[in-house]
Amino acid sequence: MKLKHFLFYFITIAVLVIVYLKFSELKLIGSVFTVSSLGWLLAIIVIQLFVYYFQALNYRDVLRIKDLEVKTKNLYPMSFVVQFLNQALPSAGLSGQVFFVQYLRKYGLTVSEGIGRAFIEIMTLWMAMGLFFIISWIIILRGGAIADIPELRYLIYTFVFLAIIAVSVFFMIQRKRRGKLAKWLTNWFHNRFENKNGEETNRAKHLEMIFDQLKTSINFRELQKKTKDFWSAFFWQCMILLAHTFTLYFISFAIGYPIGFRLAFIVFSLVRFIGMIAFVPGALGVFEGSMTLILISFGVPASPAFAMTILLRAFTFWLPMPIGWALYRWHFWQYKLEGRNQF
Repeated sequence: MKLKHFLFYFITIAVLVIVYLKFSELKLIGSVFTVSSLGWLLAIIVIQLFVYYFQALNYRDVLRIKDLEVKTKNLYPMSFVVQFLNQALPSAGLSGQVFFVQYLRKYGLTVSEGIGRAFIEIMTLWMAMGLFFIISWIIILRGGAIADIPELRYLIYTFVFLAIIAVSVFFMIQRKRRGKLAKWLTNWFHNRFENKNGEETNRAKHLEMIFDQLKTSINFRELQKKTKDFWSAFFWQCMILLAHTFTLYFISFAIGYPIGFRLAFIVFSLVRFIGMIAFVPGALGVFEGSMTLILISFGVPASPAFAMTILLRAFTFWLPMPIGWALYRWHFWQYKLEGRNQF
């Protein structure tokens, strides 16, 4: 069996396993749907479809930074496929990125350039998350909620710590010479993947390629050349987060317990930040637990808080699954008919 055939069937089986393990959750979601307002649910579905359109626009602008022009209509279905693969094969987002890098080869983008694109995409995501987190904390401090929920201070400490690391790494990358940490990691890989004859394997060279792409892609001077595209990519990341915030806001109306938009903004920003720093793939369990607890901390009763959490998970995790699988299957068979070997 060819590798691409194996991957297709393996991923399909992985999805079935997830559905089997989470069948009780799906039944619970179904019961919540039956008591929710249909009009609001339809509005939420439309918003979520826009989320993937905004993601496609982000892809488009990031690729423009790499001097590659791809139409948004071609990237839109890929945004579903990337999300589907990230959920079917929990790997901190790597499974979707691997697919997307391979997909971009049809447009002449090399694997190393595709990895560089991923660095820029992640950078714009972190910047958008940082902006939303800061705005949410301004709202919290003005409202005095920090006095009622002192545990929230730990999130500030964590954010400041990670922000200092991120900014430090960014400025270290701007140096012309490779830093001591990068040299140490490269030398370690050379020693680790060098055979007894002293011949280096390709694995050691991969790390050097990643360092070079990181340095090239997130170089301040290089980004200045594509300032408009970079800030446009950042804007679409912000729109994605804003659309998710509106999703939570509308969900509160759908279940008959409306919350203010400011609270929806705060809750989603904090939960998304917790999900990003969690070591659990897909933030499974972490997402549900943290969101429910944060909603309750801000005065939302346990029952509607749990219902909001379950519905948000339904629209951000379960809704893209069948769409992503269908588009992945279509993509797989298209390449098979064309006789291509890409994943």
